[in-house]
Amino acid sequence: MRTKSLVFLFGFIFLGLANAQQKEEVLLSIDNSQIPISEFKRIYLKNIDLVTDDSQKDVDEYLDLFINYKLKLREAQTLGLDKKDSYLKELEGYKKQLSSSYLTDTRTSEALIKEAYDRSQERINASHILVMVKPNASAKDTLQAYQKILEAKEKIKNGEEFAAVANAYSEDPSVAKNNGLLGWFSTFRMVYPFEDAAYKTKVGEVSNPFRTQFGYHIVKVNKREKKLGEVSVAHIMIAINDKRTSQEAEQRIKEINQQLDQGVSFESLAKQYSDDPSTAVQGGKIRRFGQGILNSEKFEKTAFALQKKGELSEPLETKYGWHIIKLIEKHAPKSFEEQKNELTNRVKKDSRSKLVTESFINSLKEKYQVTFNTKAVSFFKEAIPDSMNFEGWDVSKNEGFKKELFRIKDQPYTYGDFGEFLKENARVSQSYSDKSIFIEKMYAKYESTTLLKYYEEHLENDNQDYANVINEYRDGLLLFDLMESKIWNASKTDTIGLKKYYEEHKDEYVQNETYKVLRASSSKREALEKVKKLLEKKVAVEEIKKEVNKGDIVLVLFSEEELIKGEDKLPKNFKAQEDNITLLQEDNFATLILVKEVLPSRVKTFEETKGELINNFQEDIERKWLDELKDKYAVKVNQKALKKIKKELLK
Repeated sequence: MRTKSLVFLFGFIFLGLANAQQKEEVLLSIDNSQIPISEFKRIYLKNIDLVTDDSQKDVDEYLDLFINYKLKLREAQTLGLDKKDSYLKELEGYKKQLSSSYLTDTRTSEALIKEAYDRSQERINASHILVMVKPNASAKDTLQAYQKILEAKEKIKNGEEFAAVANAYSEDPSVAKNNGLLGWFSTFRMVYPFEDAAYKTKVGEVSNPFRTQFGYHIVKVNKREKKLGEVSVAHIMIAINDKRTSQEAEQRIKEINQQLDQGVSFESLAKQYSDDPSTAVQGGKIRRFGQGILNSEKFEKTAFALQKKGELSEPLETKYGWHIIKLIEKHAPKSFEEQKNELTNRVKKDSRSKLVTESFINSLKEKYQVTFNTKAVSFFKEAIPDSMNFEGWDVSKNEGFKKELFRIKDQPYTYGDFGEFLKENARVSQSYSDKSIFIEKMYAKYESTTLLKYYEEHLENDNQDYANVINEYRDGLLLFDLMESKIWNASKTDTIGLKKYYEEHKDEYVQNETYKVLRASSSKREALEKVKKLLEKKVAVEEIKKEVNKGDIVLVLFSEEELIKGEDKLPKNFKAQEDNITLLQEDNFATLILVKEVLPSRVKTFEETKGELINNFQEDIERKWLDELKDKYAVKVNQKALKKIKKELLK
């Protein structure tokens, strides 16, 4: 239905530009509401490629549609639909949902996603040394840890073995077993600062000290290699356990290997003999994996070394037992586009997402010209008791708390506001041993929280793109409510009006001459020739089916259909006569059509045409309603401005 579909076209695509409008030339007015040239022009250019009806591309036609749209919005406001609780609640929910995508640094996020993809194409083998220090540690403890990690690096620089220095200095509990060796890893396997340092360090070199939530590290990159994508394999495993020694397991796997050499199915042997219950039932098939995923590097290397589908490995031993591996398929590394959605979600959940937040906060500081208040931080370091006990602390009694902390546009924030924030976060102070660090961290948190809150509350004024989308949704939602109450529900419930409309327009709902036919199709022309002869002899269709489709072989497909003149494509040489048979040949496929009955043209019943009838009835109601709105509201078009627009748009 043309009009109903335009509700969504004009309701959800038209941009509300009220926030951007300044005093400019008016194209039209509806009562006291004025619409500038720029709004119509921008909407026309934005939507023109989406319009398939050429008539709507005509500026005059488009203006008529635009005026109808604006009249409906005006009526919705007159009826108070924009004040309804349900409308306001849904609009507020959408605003909150939409705003989240604007409270981030898109460029930084996209850069991190691309960086994650590039790094995921490689894996790194590295060793590290860790000197532990808590995130909220005192300046003294932090400096002590930093000096210790510097000392460790200096010893390595002077020629001492990394493993020896790791054993002497590292506070990683696993160092006694691995001498600091972490093995292979790729992106997202380590906290981001560690990953970042490892990927930025050359093979054979040791990084500068860097800090994570665990403390200070240095990392040495031992090896670096391109990842090989993923692989799908199946395996047969003979376990080494209390009941079977390694030698016994080896003997059994060799016996199975001989069976494979004699042509016995790998899948059947896996189901019968494999000691890996999770894969045996699947014929030994393991879920596809990449490098560094399994707990056996030897198994992985053997699997990736196989080249051809179906290729079998020689028996090999791992800590789990003896195996034979069969290659099912090799999977090339996925492209960036294939992985983008997954990477986007992982970046959001990963520690690197803090970089996106920090970047966005910094952009807000620059936007609103908010700078770090050194004097305020010093004030609070003096004002807060060393015990960091805020019980009974009243910021209203101190004149110093009335001073301005910072300002966002015309909105001032005082020392007192920050003081209340500290009281609200009093429990957090218990995790800090250093009052100065607590104040600095809380100030940064208050500053970023306040900036984000202000930006979100003023987003519609500060971000034109967001304002456009919200206005678009606001008008679309309003228009939907109006159309639902005035047109769609009315047409569904007004049975008397619908039947009256049918009686007045029943000549428009005509069923053309209709042909009930039997269709038979086959790739065997001779089979259809046989069907034709049998039909001419008046043999029953069921008997013909048995004659030409014997046993499990179906040579001819039969179906009964109705063909409507003027609606369905009729075969060439088709004759609208009962018992007439038309035989068609298209490439290697033949079709027979038998006319069983000819039904004359007739007016469709009310029930037959109800769906189409409701649509047309809605359009009729809407046309009459729009005429009423044009009488109700004064519409004036600036012909001079319209002429100017036509000249610009039709260049």
